[in-house]
This record gives sequence, structure tokens and C-alpha cells, in this order.
Amino acid sequence: MVRLENESPRQVREMIRRNELIRPTAGLCKGYVQANLAVVPKDLAYDFLLFCQRNPKPCPILDVTDAGSPEPRFLAPGADLRYAPGRRTCPSYRRKLQCADAVTIHPGEVPVFWACGVTPQAVAMAVKPELMITHSPGYMLIGDIRDESLAVF
Repeated sequence: MVRLENESPRQVREMIRRNELIRPTAGLCKGYVQANLAVVPKDLAYDFLLFCQRNPKPCPILDVTDAGSPEPRFLAPGADLRYAPGRRTCPSYRRKLQCADAVTIHPGEVPVFWACGVTPQAVAMAVKPELMITHSPGYMLIGDIRDESLAVF
């Protein structure tokens, strides 16, 4: 098995995009931040962001893209949130499950990233938004930001 703890986030993201790496992201790119992902309609994005800001321990915001943009400019500049742009495939950084439709981030949708997946997903399940795209548990976006740059102690 290839050891990937010292690979760059960009290299690992490219391996995942090419289906050369299909496994949970724990232990990959040691020292780099990993983030959960949610894509929500623009009309819910402010409320979701506000919820996360008011609950910073379980839901610290790491990045928010512009509406319709697939690029997390702070967390992983140059990365594309779409698994394989223009192709019918899964909307995550892994492709183990069969997915029904291609995912496009439309002009009115806003991807939001946070560090803990359980709390926001539980809230989303209670709110039942018309649309919410999330990552698969354990398969997170590996950012280009070092963990230590986000430390608060």
C-alpha cells in the first residue's frame, strides 16, 4: 500500500479525482486541514452560515465559496468541488457508491465547509432543505492549509 501521509493535498486530490485512491482521508496529508462539505441553495446559505458561526466549536467555518463557484479559494485554491466536471458521477471526492445524477454547482448554490460533520448534518436533517449535497463520512476535502495555521491555543 502506498504511504500518503506526506503527499501534498493537491497530489492526493488529483489521485482521488482520477479514481486512483478510494479510501477514507484519515491519515492522508499529515498536518493539513480536512473539511466536511455541504452545498446548499443560496436562499439557505446565510442561515446555514449563521448557524455555524453561532456554534463555532462543532461547526467552525473553514471556507465559503461564491455562489455557483466550485473552487474553495481559501481552503484549496484551484481545487474543483465537482468530482469530474461535466461527467455524470458522484459529487464527492470518492466514487464507491452509484449516484443517479451529475452534480453542478449552480449560480444560486453556495458550498460551505466546516470541521465537524455530525452537528450540521443533524440540523439539516431536522430542517429538511429541498437540496443539500454533503460529503460521504470519512471522505473529506483535504485543504492546502496547515493545521497549525488554524490553531487557537
